[in-house]
This record gives sequence, structure tokens and C-alpha cells, in this order.
Amino acid sequence: MADEARFPILGVKKPVDDGSEAASRLEYKFSYAHRIKEAFLGVPRAMHLLLLLICLLLGFALVTQVRAQQHDPLESLDQEDLVVLLSELDARERDLRQESYELQKQLDEIKSAESEHEAAQEAARQTKQLADIIAGLLPVHGEGVQMTVADPIGSLTPAQFVMLLGELRNAGAEAIDLNGIRLNVRSSFTSDESGILLDGKRISSPYQWKVVGPARTIATALEIQAGAAAQMRAKNASVDVITTTDIVIDSIAQVFTPQWARIS
Repeated sequence: MADEARFPILGVKKPVDDGSEAASRLEYKFSYAHRIKEAFLGVPRAMHLLLLLICLLLGFALVTQVRAQQHDPLESLDQEDLVVLLSELDARERDLRQESYELQKQLDEIKSAESEHEAAQEAARQTKQLADIIAGLLPVHGEGVQMTVADPIGSLTPAQFVMLLGELRNAGAEAIDLNGIRLNVRSSFTSDESGILLDGKRISSPYQWKVVGPARTIATALEIQAGAAAQMRAKNASVDVITTTDIVIDSIAQVFTPQWARIS
């Protein structure tokens, strides 16, 4: 046949090499799998030995580090070193205890100062509240008396009102309202041809007094002989006093602004 040749001795047919098999072997030789196979099965080289040595060193270092981490550092200390270490720990503990004591002392001082500051603020608040009540700047309520004075013929003068106001204050009155006007230390009574004026505002009969204070004491003081109530009755005015456990005063005195007085 045209594509076959016969071996002269064996008489066996041999395929004619057309170059495809050689190309296949050459392609396998330079393939990736072939290079890996040669790297593992090839003759050991210096690079192989170097890689093996590096792996051994890394393994040894890793094992040494793990063992060192599991090792208690105190085991390597002798008795003297342990005594010195214990002494240092005791000293450090004393220092920390002293520091803790100092910090606690400072905290107690801060709390004490804060408590004193709060107490001072509360005292100042109560003092201001009391001053505002005396000045008639706050609504109040409490036990007291309600007094009605009727003067149908207009015979009363400012003198009787001033005398009555003084008796109320002496009896312990803490807040006083007359016909919806709050009285304070600056209150004054005057009169003209039309009648009585309180702090420049006209008031008329019946005169309604609301007083917050010790009810029984005030009622007793109003009924003393020759007192303000007796003098008003002597001028044909009627005076009725009623004690109560809770009387409300909503009126507020006008705020006074000093013109000449300055804090010195």
C-alpha cells in the first residue's frame, strides 16, 4: 500500500510517521501537567533541598512558639526572685489601696460640698419665698379669719383701718387682703370727701378682710376691749369675724421699685 512500509527483517507493517505523533509528544512535553510531573519526579535539585529546609525551620519555629506560650514564666524563677516579685506586688497593692482611699476621700468631700450647696440653695429659696410672701408677691392659703366690716353711713376714718391693720400684724397675720387688694409693709390708708383709699385706690363698704395666720389668736385679738373692732362698732359699723381652716388669697401686691435706695 502507498501509506505503509514493510520492515525488511520482521516483515511487520509500520505506520508511516507523518509528523502528527511527534507534534503531540512535543505539546505534552511543554504542557503544565508535564512540568508538574517533572518537578515532583525529576532529579532533586538545590532548589528542592532549600524548600525542604525552609519548611523544616518553619515547623520547628512554630512548635517552639506554641510550647513557649504554654510555659508558665514563674516556673523559671527561683525562690529569691519569687520573694522579690511578691514584695513588689504587695507594695503595688498598698499603693493602689492608698490611691483608692484618697479618691474616696475626694469623692466624699465633693458630695459634702454638693450637699452644703444644695442646703444653701434651699435656705436661699425659702428665704426668698418668705420675703415674697411678706411683700405680697405670691398667692397664699392657709388657716385664718375672714372679717366683714359694714359702714353704711361712712363714719369710719383711716385711723380705724390703720389700727386694725396693726392689730392683725401683731396677732401673727402673714398675709392680708382687703377688698381684693393685697396689703404689705408699704400699704397706707388715706381719705377724701368720697371715702377711704388704700394705696391710692378707692375702697367702699362692705370691707372684706381676708387674713392668713393663727385663726384663734387673731380672732381673740380683734375682740379685745377698746380695740379696732370695738372702735368701729362705736362708730355704728358692724364687724363680723369668722375663723376658717383654709382661706385663699389670690391677690398680688404691686412690685415696688426703689428710686433712691441702693445696696451698699
